[in-house]
Amino acid sequence: MLVVFGFYSNEARKEVYFLCGDYGAGDSLDNVVKQLNTVNLSEYRVENIEQGKRIIHSSKLNFHLVSCNIQFTPEDKVVSVSYG
Repeated sequence: MLVVFGFYSNEARKEVYFLCGDYGAGDSLDNVVKQLNTVNLSEYRVENIEQGKRIIHSSKLNFHLVSCNIQFTPEDKVVSVSYG
């Protein structure tokens, strides 16, 4: 059972990592959300912050320890992406 959990945990980590690498400065919020709607092993949430919006993409299978943070301008364009 632990081997199965380990496998899915690693797949969730890769899902977050690879999708995080797909985004760059200037990408639209709509484009990012469209891609994130294809995830199977992870989830995301959109937060309104003072500078615009932020998406936090992570997985329960990694206890949310691995995440991708995507910051947007008030015009809904990516300004920064960080994986950690």
